[in-house]
Amino acid sequence: MAPNTSKDVIDNDFVDAEESKLEKLVGPQAGPWKYEIIYGNLAVFGYFHLAALYGLYLALTAGPAWSTIIFHCVTFVYALFGVSAGSHRLWSHNAFKAKLPLQIILIIANSLTFQYSVLNWVRDHRLHHKYTDTDADPHNATRGIFFSHIGWLLVKKHPEVKRRGKFTDMRDVNANPVLRFQKK
Repeated sequence: MAPNTSKDVIDNDFVDAEESKLEKLVGPQAGPWKYEIIYGNLAVFGYFHLAALYGLYLALTAGPAWSTIIFHCVTFVYALFGVSAGSHRLWSHNAFKAKLPLQIILIIANSLTFQYSVLNWVRDHRLHHKYTDTDADPHNATRGIFFSHIGWLLVKKHPEVKRRGKFTDMRDVNANPVLRFQKK
């Protein structure tokens, strides 16, 4: 990552000043809000769940080859590793450093999960930690267990998430060429 220039410091000071003008949010909070369903996401999620049920049916009745079952399990674990080690630990929390080959392995694994880009994932996760259980939390648990696990992906973001998301410091991940490539 490039060192901060005076322009970065000035821009960051401006962002901090603008963010400080926003009222402080205290959780738990879930104000009234009209959900706007994203029908494309609903169709994709529905398709994948129906396909999984059909796959389970075939696995129990048609007796697939063991190589197919093993391939599925390995791919599933690899994809989970992309989210847990990649999006979460490496890029959201900077818990460790990774050289380019590992970053490429993790970005491919993450892409198998269809969870948008890592840049979106990191922004939403940082918002979640900063504004837990408030309207600025993208997956606010105060709205219920379904919303906090999958429902938040099926509706447009709360206006407070959009408003506060603009102030989330993303300079570290925006400077990463691997993440910029995935976003494109």
